[in-house]
Amino acid sequence: MRILVTLAIFIGGCASVPLKSTVSQINSDVLILSILIQDHLRQTEGRDITLTELLQADTLDRISKSFDKIELKSRGGYISVYYKFSASRDLKGIELSDKEKERTNSFRWTEKVLKNQYDGEIQFDYGERFYRVRKIIINRPAT
Repeated sequence: MRILVTLAIFIGGCASVPLKSTVSQINSDVLILSILIQDHLRQTEGRDITLTELLQADTLDRISKSFDKIELKSRGGYISVYYKFSASRDLKGIELSDKEKERTNSFRWTEKVLKNQYDGEIQFDYGERFYRVRKIIINRPAT
């Protein structure tokens, strides 16, 4: 009996890992965007942000074709940055560094149906918490 319980826990635990890594691997451009936004917020003390500024900060040119627009909104307790994917988005063209791959696992990824015109949302804590990434939300199309 003990072996069956251990086996069930092991299989159940292993089954949940690929979903998170798959979502983050497919959306590596969103990861890069969140890192660029976080750096920008830290440098400018939470000042408004534009996609043009982020594209200039992206020296490796990894997200230039991935996004059409972003919008920053302050919420109760956190900052939200909404993003809209570009039609010319290339999912396979982004290589992550080892440090970025590590950060992928530390972020909380969520898929849910969004009722607005955006493809996702990145939530950040306010400055007193160093603009930490709270959650990355990916739009899941309604079925």
